[in-house]
Amino acid sequence: MAVKANVAFFKNEFIAMLSDGRHLELPGLQEMANALHRAGISASDVQYEWQSGWRMITAGQQVALRAAIRQQERQVTKLSIAA
Repeated sequence: MAVKANVAFFKNEFIAMLSDGRHLELPGLQEMANALHRAGISASDVQYEWQSGWRMITAGQQVALRAAIRQQERQVTKLSIAA
């Protein structure tokens, strides 16, 4: 079963709560994309749910985060094909 991530913004940091119980807190969108990719989260397994006291990520940030993860997925695929 794929691990999913719920991403939000709280106190100037992006926070990801992973379905396996882990959580990530990082200040930048690209850093969060990198961490999610390293954790094995695919772009299609990222969700955005509002929680009390948290700020919802904007639509633009959602698109940018998924795009950054997809870019890393493509790079891994290219490296696998070249090997």
